Amino acid sequence: MWMNAAILICGTSVFTACSSNDDNSVPVTEKITDYNDKVNWLSFPKITKDVDAFYIYSTSYIESSFEEGAPNFAPLDNPEMIMRAKGEYETNASVFEESCNVFVPYYRQIGIKYAAEVQKKTGSLDAALSDVPYTDIKAALDYFFEKCNNGRPFIIAAHSQGSAMLKYVLKNYFKEHPDYYQRMVAAYPIGYSITKDDLEQYPYLKFAEGESDTGVIISYNTEGPKNVEENANNKVVLPGAISINPLNWKRDETYAPASENKGSIELEKVGNTLVRKIVDLGVDAQVNLARGVIVTNTTAPVTDMPDYFGPASFHENDYSFFYNNLKENVAKRIAAYKNKENAPDYSDKNNWLRQPEATKDVDVFYVYPTEYADDSEGASMFADINDKSLRQEWENVYLMQATAYEESANVFTPYYRQLNMASVMKLPREELNAAFASTPREDVIAAIDYYFKNLNGGRPFILASHSQGSIMMSFVLAEYMKAHPEYLKRMIAAYVIGYSITEDYLKANPHLKFAEGADDTGVIISYNTEGAGNENNVVVLPGAISINPLNWKRDETYASAEENLGGYILNEMLAKMEYVPHAADAQINLQRGVIITTTKAMEPLPGPKPFGYASYHSGDYALYYYNIKANVAKRIAAYQKSAN
Repeated sequence: MWMNAAILICGTSVFTACSSNDDNSVPVTEKITDYNDKVNWLSFPKITKDVDAFYIYSTSYIESSFEEGAPNFAPLDNPEMIMRAKGEYETNASVFEESCNVFVPYYRQIGIKYAAEVQKKTGSLDAALSDVPYTDIKAALDYFFEKCNNGRPFIIAAHSQGSAMLKYVLKNYFKEHPDYYQRMVAAYPIGYSITKDDLEQYPYLKFAEGESDTGVIISYNTEGPKNVEENANNKVVLPGAISINPLNWKRDETYAPASENKGSIELEKVGNTLVRKIVDLGVDAQVNLARGVIVTNTTAPVTDMPDYFGPASFHENDYSFFYNNLKENVAKRIAAYKNKENAPDYSDKNNWLRQPEATKDVDVFYVYPTEYADDSEGASMFADINDKSLRQEWENVYLMQATAYEESANVFTPYYRQLNMASVMKLPREELNAAFASTPREDVIAAIDYYFKNLNGGRPFILASHSQGSIMMSFVLAEYMKAHPEYLKRMIAAYVIGYSITEDYLKANPHLKFAEGADDTGVIISYNTEGAGNENNVVVLPGAISINPLNWKRDETYASAEENLGGYILNEMLAKMEYVPHAADAQINLQRGVIITTTKAMEPLPGPKPFGYASYHSGDYALYYYNIKANVAKRIAAYQKSAN
């Protein structure tokens, strides 16, 4: 494998800008590199993408710095530095090519010999690094933002000495330019420690918590077990270091086996050209919290500089080992940033399907089910809330379901960017859960937050939903209501219909209670409706709980159709909703956690995917409409009586 041999020799002090001129300092440079001259850029791309990346390479001025009379800082035309920097572009910066326009400036980085002299003399490289190298990086950033970026979101990334520079950028440059910082998708200062002290001293900086949060720092150093066992002196690993696992994107010590590694990169020299090659090097990864590094058990060769990095450092491979995972992560964070950027503004009434005048003393916050289903090539994973045909579909389902609440309450309904049903059909459950938890959840949480702060006026309320809307409501109940107990105490009930509330969910959320009868309050009402023998229903989870919407019991007591006050069912021949008396019977199947019906009032959904052959998912509201309507009034009356 071709290796870039890029290193950084540094102390363990926290970098801060230094401009003193005593005997222990380094003179401030007078000349600033002209970045208007394209020869001073390793990469200055044509703009073909809507996100930029600005990359700062690691120490590439090595052997020449030992020559007699060699400059302390790398001349920009030094052929050795240029060669190494270009090689590093291939193994490191190319991670960003697929998603970004990648800008890479040459800069007058510190030479190894001079770095060693400064370190020995002053005990710190702060003065040297914050002088000439940072002066160039700052000038390059000024040119990039003023002449090139044109307001696009961006990623800033680096390795080793470049990451030391990036720490200056995060701490100093972005503090001076918060207008730029707010457009930062993420920062990848890899191969040099971000520490707990860094985050405490600069509280506007945030370290990544997962794989798709934005405006965050992603950082780690890669070592073998021997470095950890010997507590080796690795010059790029600082006290209080923090790392995130580049395979599973977790901050804890959850082990990620090599099977989760999607490919490392090697460079092969073919003639005078370096060719990229994706390989499997058996690289696993686990965070070591005590040392703040990533530990891997790969048998690949270690970085051959034990005096600087310890006996088992993979400093040169911080990017290359995890190349395809990093590449994928860049795309995920950009997608998450764009989703946030395009998020609905819920202060705009046009982003609400219903935002009524409050004429009643109780509200309902209703979240509609999936109506977006587009399996055409290139279809968006998430709905465009301004799509007129979709708005009509959401209006139709509102009339079928949410009108059950209108007689008793003011019904508020936000538009949200729901997940495409085509994606539901294709994604495995673990990826499906992550997709639901991203854009749709973010929109609904934002909408309900706006509702409580600006529309609710302190009134008691009901939460209501169906299907994908109920998945969103499960997030609201578990997360938002836990964070806002002052709102939860005013909740009359939550009708989370058409998606499972499970035993495990309630155990994980002890602030929530499931309904026991027809008029208890502050509770969850939930069920899924099926015919006998149904299976493989995507909305029915293990450990599901249901309450019978006819007799409001939790056991298997049968409720005949005579107890049904009426369904509200679409007559497809007449294309209108109709009252259907005694539309369906109902009995809980405790083992499956669903409602079983023998109704003839409507046909089950065509199977088998995603609901099975005998699902009445579309009838969860329709078959029991008037019983739901009556129950809403009963629970409101019970709440008002207890409140008085």
